[in-house]
Amino acid sequence: MVKAFLCRSLSLVLLLVFFSGSSAAYAQTVGPVDPVDLRIMTFNIWMGGELVDFDQVVEAIKAADADIVGLQEAIGNTRRLADALGWSYASERMQIISRFPLIDPPDGNGLYIFAQIKPGAVVALANAHLPSDPYGPYAVRDGAALAEVLELEQATRLPMIAPHLPKFMALTQASIPVLLTGDFNAPSHRDWTTAMIGTRTGLDYTVEWPVSTAVEAAGFVDTYRAAHPNPAKRPGITWTYGYPYPRLKPDEVIDRIDFVFAAGAVEVLKSQIVGETGTPDADIGISPYPSDHRGVVSTLRVTPGSPPYFVAAQSRLVRVGEPIVVRYHAPMSEGSDRIVLVAGGGDAINDALMWLPPYEASFFGSVTFGSTLLAPGEYEVALIGVDDTEIARHSFWIIAPTHSLQSVRTKPPTKLGKLSLSPGRIHPLIVGIGSPSIAPAIPISPTAISVIYTPRQRLLAMQPLIVVCWVKQCYRSVSMKCVFCSTMVFLSWLQPPLL
Repeated sequence: MVKAFLCRSLSLVLLLVFFSGSSAAYAQTVGPVDPVDLRIMTFNIWMGGELVDFDQVVEAIKAADADIVGLQEAIGNTRRLADALGWSYASERMQIISRFPLIDPPDGNGLYIFAQIKPGAVVALANAHLPSDPYGPYAVRDGAALAEVLELEQATRLPMIAPHLPKFMALTQASIPVLLTGDFNAPSHRDWTTAMIGTRTGLDYTVEWPVSTAVEAAGFVDTYRAAHPNPAKRPGITWTYGYPYPRLKPDEVIDRIDFVFAAGAVEVLKSQIVGETGTPDADIGISPYPSDHRGVVSTLRVTPGSPPYFVAAQSRLVRVGEPIVVRYHAPMSEGSDRIVLVAGGGDAINDALMWLPPYEASFFGSVTFGSTLLAPGEYEVALIGVDDTEIARHSFWIIAPTHSLQSVRTKPPTKLGKLSLSPGRIHPLIVGIGSPSIAPAIPISPTAISVIYTPRQRLLAMQPLIVVCWVKQCYRSVSMKCVFCSTMVFLSWLQPPLL
């Protein structure tokens, strides 16, 4: 029988420890994995999906028959949407929902997560929402020269994704396919060709859009354009046929700025637009349509890869009394490896609160610890191998069972171009520094902060608590974007950040 070994405190003997894992033992390598057909969707649901009808967001995803969806502007509704679909897996940090188990690996750092397609076989998922303003196609419409437009893109959007592309390339080189969804707020160079000049308002000259060029240079395929190579026959417009349809400003320019990119062992079988019934290129029609962006769903034949060794708490936020599910990929199995739980920063050998071996002989699976007697705070799980070597470590937070999220209402809403900062919510996790679009990088301990929409308009002061938001340089000022809801707000510190 697998036993839980409790250390440091006899009181922990009362702590309930459960274990779970795959139903069978696996060899140390998975072996050849057959390709799997997946339907991957990107969907900006427009301020939480509630401006038109949240139920229509659910219907749109059902109609798309998606397996995995990268959301943008989820506004804290990521888990709610997964629940409404009857899906068990949601990453609020990444705004990704899935029919398949999601694993947040230690070196993912908010840049990517794994979807476990089969035991021991994964694909990497990344989800981007790049800054919307200033918007390149608007600059073209308003008479900007090509050099000005390129300078704008290189200063505003390219820095938000270019530094992370080498990490994606490393994953594909390790035989792990990468699926990148997102609202990139930038068109594709494949659509702004000589043949397309003058075919729609604002498309006045060719542009090698830096973001799409850089993403493809990193080995990604634009799945919609791979399925529909002629932009004149299938423009595939995603922004916008209305906010909501058919409401549209007279000088609006339309374009394709929402993408499903794929890299690695991936074959594109089909790609479709989810949009307003009866509008151009809408393969999957929904009426009324719930968003200002149309969705893209691509059918891909993917060969999953074997991930590196890791240990990862399934949820980064656990309430006292809830199970702590820990997924792992261990080098060996029971008898040589173990999964150890410690307080944040603790030594896995000397400060272990409890530990479990991999389930039976399995090197890939999950174990479950109890949290009943653990005090709220930061904790870590570590994968320990032969000779007490630490192989991987992953952090998570335990909060009191009575802790609840606070809704914060702001008047009036502030607008930054297409993004309307209407009443929003503050969500719990950790504060960090880095690109909020897809890559929080350097963790910072929770600290008191003041959130303001302008340097002069203070909207909320939060005392120290577990907060999830990431800081970046944007619009030439320090700002913050919540990884739960993508809302961008300016930031001022009541206490100095711990850099």
